[in-house]
Amino acid sequence: MIEILIYKCCSISNKFLMTAQQKKINAAQLVIKKIKPGMSIGLGTGSTANEFIHILGKDKNLSQSLKCTSSSNQTIEIAKNYSIECLELDQFDYLDITIDGADEIDKNGDMIKGGGGALLREKMLANISKEYFIIIDDSKSVKTLGNFPLPIEIIPFSPKSTISQLDKVFKKYQMISQIEIRVDATGSNFITDGGNFIVDCYCKKILNSKELNPEIENIPSVITTGLFLNMSSSVIIGYDQYATEFNFDR
Repeated sequence: MIEILIYKCCSISNKFLMTAQQKKINAAQLVIKKIKPGMSIGLGTGSTANEFIHILGKDKNLSQSLKCTSSSNQTIEIAKNYSIECLELDQFDYLDITIDGADEIDKNGDMIKGGGGALLREKMLANISKEYFIIIDDSKSVKTLGNFPLPIEIIPFSPKSTISQLDKVFKKYQMISQIEIRVDATGSNFITDGGNFIVDCYCKKILNSKELNPEIENIPSVITTGLFLNMSSSVIIGYDQYATEFNFDR
């Protein structure tokens, strides 16, 4: 962590607005200051990233000057509501900035992401971004990762075999993890935009993330994990009346 900046938000809170949503709005209002006309922008997935899109979409002059891409079909549909076109990622050599959320983030800027099921595409956007801004409310800031279940994207073939291999890796690191295949609202297996499954690993605490992550990703049927390590360039945390920015070396 190399810098801490604190900004007061100028907006007037709607007294009927839930506090949690206002925190997300405060974070989004700060990060919008980073966006300049003509930039190439990656749009992340999740409730806090959605607040950013809502604010961006209201500034037609700015939003229409940008070239955007997205980490999920859901975000594409939200962007369409504001006439923001999302191009295919293949049309970009790089992105100036990607704005995304997180399910958990620690003091080092390491994260668990993927609660919305877009972890693979989110990593792809982050990988080609000059700057990767994470916006969250203060409930997502934690001392230790792991209370939020760790999502792992896997191929649909033989998921029980993959779960068995994952269990062995967790036990190697003396971690007890309950591993479940994610299901949707109908009770069917959740399918990512890329056609894959997600397993959620309930670990409670992850202390060896930098050693654990590559071992998990070495399992042939694992596509990627929800551990985003050393990727964020800035984290903006929204509170009731203000937002705070923490900058990191990537």
